[in-house]
Amino acid sequence: MKNKFKKRIFLGHPFTNLLKNNLVRNETKNRILKIIKLLELKGYDVSCALVREKFGEQLMSHEECTPLDFLEIRKCDIFLAFPSNSGGVHIELGWASALGKEIILFLKEDEKYSPLVNGLTKITNVKIIRYNDKNLYDKLNKGVIEYGNK
Repeated sequence: MKNKFKKRIFLGHPFTNLLKNNLVRNETKNRILKIIKLLELKGYDVSCALVREKFGEQLMSHEECTPLDFLEIRKCDIFLAFPSNSGGVHIELGWASALGKEIILFLKEDEKYSPLVNGLTKITNVKIIRYNDKNLYDKLNKGVIEYGNK
């Protein structure tokens, strides 16, 4: 019998280093919204700090956003992350690992990542998906959907 409750995904994505004049570029905003839409169409309940803070239009203080992100990771079933070089996403990865969450890491094929990011598969439940700009949505559809439906 299939679980009738939606699985929750917390989408970890760089934020602060993407801000220009306190806003995220439309290209990045549209990509993130498309990722969320694809996940929602597959039945996931998706939470993302960028959406919560309206892509920079309603930035929260660190006193507000830090506990909220931690709470969302505690509540999620899957932590899906695009870590890039984001210190914030790396901290969220630590929380998700310590909380025993299923983690899906999207690592861009042409970027270098910390050995601790690449090595997470040795200590917790992590699926690494390598992608490029051309195959991101295909990898998202195949990788996340299959992983999340197990």
